[in-house]
Formats: sequence, C-alpha cells, structure tokens
Amino acid sequence: MNENLADLISQKLPQPVFRLIQGAGRAAAVSSQDLYLVGGVVRDLLLGRPSSDIDMMIEGNALQLAATMSSKSDKKPILHKRFGTATFKIGDYRIDLATCRSESYTYPGALPTVKSGNIKQDLFRRDFTINALAVCLKPGRFGRLIDYYGGRQDIENKLVRILHAKSFQDDATRIMRAVRYEQRLGFKLEPVTLKTLGRDLNMLDTISGDRLRHEIILWLGEAQPEKILKRAGQLGILSSLNTSLAWDPLWKKTFPTARKLSKGTQLTQLYFALLIYSLDKKQCDTLLKRLGVDGGEFSEIAADTLKLKYNPEGLDKSGLKPSEIYARLSRYSKAAIQVHALCSSSLHVRRNLKLFLDKLATEKTYLNGKDLMQMGMPEGRKVGLILARLLAARIDGEVRTRADEMRLARKLING
Repeated sequence: MNENLADLISQKLPQPVFRLIQGAGRAAAVSSQDLYLVGGVVRDLLLGRPSSDIDMMIEGNALQLAATMSSKSDKKPILHKRFGTATFKIGDYRIDLATCRSESYTYPGALPTVKSGNIKQDLFRRDFTINALAVCLKPGRFGRLIDYYGGRQDIENKLVRILHAKSFQDDATRIMRAVRYEQRLGFKLEPVTLKTLGRDLNMLDTISGDRLRHEIILWLGEAQPEKILKRAGQLGILSSLNTSLAWDPLWKKTFPTARKLSKGTQLTQLYFALLIYSLDKKQCDTLLKRLGVDGGEFSEIAADTLKLKYNPEGLDKSGLKPSEIYARLSRYSKAAIQVHALCSSSLHVRRNLKLFLDKLATEKTYLNGKDLMQMGMPEGRKVGLILARLLAARIDGEVRTRADEMRLARKLING
C-alpha cells in the first residue's frame, strides 16, 4: 500500500504541531534513524476525528532525539529518563516520543517484558489492528502509511479486530477496550474477535483491581458511556467484573440527564454513583474490593450513595425548611445527592434534593470566624455553632445582609 497522509497531517494538525513532527523526522534522519507517527492519531486522521494525544516511535534512541530537537527548537520536552521517553506539549496537544519495542508476556495478566524492537514489532504489540497503523516521518517518505496487519481495511469496514488469538489472554484489559472503541467509533467487533472475547472473559480474573478500575474510568470518560455499559452487559463483561453488575435500563435515561447536571471529573463521579446505585451494600463492597477501591473519592461516593438510598434523611415530605434540608444533606458528596435526584421515585425527595443542588449548597455567610472573634467571641467550639446558626438563618431568609448577620451574631454571642 502506497497511501500517503502528508496532506491530511498538514491539514488536520495545527501548524506548530505539524512543524514539530516534520522537524523530528528530519532530526532522526540525520542520525540514520526512522521515526513514525503511530496508533490512535493515525486512526483518527483516517476517520476525520480530532486527536490531541500524539505518539511518535523511533527505531533508535528517543531521549537522544529529544535532546537534538530541544537544541534546535524553543520547544523543550519533559524527559522521562526512567522509561526512555519524552513529552512535548503545544497548547492542548501532547506529543509523546518513545523507542520502538517488542513485548512478551510470561503469564496471562502479567505486565509485559519489554525490549527494543523495530516498527513492525512495535505495531504488533498493540491491541487492535485499527491502532496498529503508522506513518513514516522520514524526509522523502514523509506521510507514507505503514499497515502490516490490515488496519486500514478494518477502518474501511468499521471493524475492531485483535492482532492474534492470544491477545485477550496476554492482556484482558483489551476486552474492556474493545467495547470502548467499538461504541466510540460506531464500529463492530470482528466475528472471530467477538468469539475470542467470549472465550476469554475469565481472563479478566487475572487483572489487578487498579487496572480494572482504570478501564472503567475510561469507559465513564467517554461521550456516551451508557452505550459501552449496555454492550458490556450484553457480552457478559459486567457480570465477569461482578456477578451483581448488569445493564440497568434506567441508565438509558439517567446518563444523558446526568450530562446536563455536571461536567469533567464531577461527571465521572456521577456516572460512578449511577453505576453502583442498584447494588446493595454487600454487592457494592464486593465490587469496590474487586476494583481495588479502599478509601478515596469513589469509596466516599459509594458509601454516601447507599446511605441516602436506604436512609433518605426524612426528605420524603413537603414543608421542610430550607435549613433543615441543608442540615440533612451538607455532609454528603455532591455525586451521591445528584444520583438520588435522578433516580428517586419520590417527588418530594427529588424536589428537596433539587433545591439543595440548585441553591442551598452554595449559600455562605457574610461573616466568618475571624469576624466573630473581633466582635468579642472567644475562640472555641461556639464559633462554629454560631456560624452554623447564621447560615441557617440566611438560608431561611431570616437575615439577608451583612448588617443583619452582625445583629444576630451579637445576640448569639451575648445570649
């Protein structure tokens, strides 16, 4: 195949990024080394999709090339000497430079044994044919597509295909990546790959909790993770991660609604709360243990979600004062409150939660502890109690201005 992507690279990448890539190819050639653009960026260029993460692989010494590039440019890389890699950043673009390598696995689920290799070996170690594409950056051959494993045709046919029969056995996280790419790109699992995935589902047991959790977070970071979860449920991936985990038809409605409530990392947290909402405490604890969650934000979100689910803090009624709603909810994580606002069957609960999220959660007093001490309040526990009373009064509309707060504070201090 003699397809050349030089014009596509020039048109689709910002000129500063294009010039860095082109210059890197020239610098490598001076040392008689070949440099390639590889992986996802090549796939996305062919699909016309944006890609800000760019990988370059050299048949040679990546750190040496990075040093040469740094000496001839104002773009200074971040060196990762332990791994022999370098990273350039241009705006939102991250360009990683590494040495071509080959990999072998001593047993299923093991981290690979790595050694230097050529571009063909480097592409073979990748997960799917659509990610095993490269573009030569050498002057005179700049832009030439390198396709040893049929990835270009699989892109045309919209197929996700493994490179060899032991792919999922070597690294079962590829099972989770397979459905992520399939749903992100609107592709289908190639028939033999689909059959092999079903055969090797038990290989997920060889993967550490940290790595499984990382893949789930990547699922939840996609534009429409509910599509991935539905497919993962159909293929038995969810139940392989946890016997109680299954596709919940409610997610088809709640995930899109969630996107209107939150963004970025908070959205991932809300998706996680939706993921575990249907589980009971024992089931949730089993899942968290399998994912290596022991403390931290996901542990807190899970605990708060189940607490509110089984003890909704008396919110299932009308007529609660705003300060009462605040007092009952302020100690819970935002994601746990949001998931109940989405999923609760009680109209009163949803209304009270919505009031908290839309207004009460951001209420603050004009005065702080320092102000109270300047007014004669001794430092101690009572300062916090008075501030809590001032906040409740503000939430309920009993005080509206700083002067109102100061009058109430004086009464409380002297009372």
